[in-house]
Amino acid sequence: MSVSAKICGISTLSAARTAIAEGAAFLGFIHFARSPRHIELTALADLMRSIRAEGATQKLVSVVVDPNDAVLEALRDSVKPDLIQLHGKETPERVAQVRAFMGIPVIKALSISDAADLTAAQAFDGVADYLMFDAKPPKDALLPGGLGISFDWTLLKGYAGKKPWFLAGGLTPGNVAEAVTISGAQYVDVSSGVESAPGVKDPNLISGFLRTVKAL
Repeated sequence: MSVSAKICGISTLSAARTAIAEGAAFLGFIHFARSPRHIELTALADLMRSIRAEGATQKLVSVVVDPNDAVLEALRDSVKPDLIQLHGKETPERVAQVRAFMGIPVIKALSISDAADLTAAQAFDGVADYLMFDAKPPKDALLPGGLGISFDWTLLKGYAGKKPWFLAGGLTPGNVAEAVTISGAQYVDVSSGVESAPGVKDPNLISGFLRTVKAL
């Protein structure tokens, strides 16, 4: 089974280069002030330009949380990502609006802790281009993702939606093979699982994660 990986929370050119060299299919860049992986829009535009200037063919993904129209306009006109990932409480209607406004594919991240959450996610299946199933954060969490926690992967066994989907939440080089085997995921997303400290990508962990995925 071929599995594609997204390395999320990249904030430096060196981390991007490692992910590219090891075969990541998607690179994620977070614009969300509370995140230790946050990048201001001007810096994000510069970073994406630098990556593209080196000939990278990976899909570059802007990750945002409940963005307002001004942020979307800046992303569309200045940053120019290949995809946008919505990681907040966006409704299906808002996802459709964002997709039309941006003119690029949308990944909608959804918090999962039980079968009811997976059922509720079906409302987005015909709206977003990709779904992302992430662990539901604790009630007192300041971040909607990137917390290094996972959920019951067996919930996704046999899942048959209309759109392709990512497995996220607590993945590491050590557990991604098991997670894919149990869930059947064809796309995986990792952020904190390849870091030596919050927001600090570890090249060895990135390499280990991507080499494990490549071998699946």
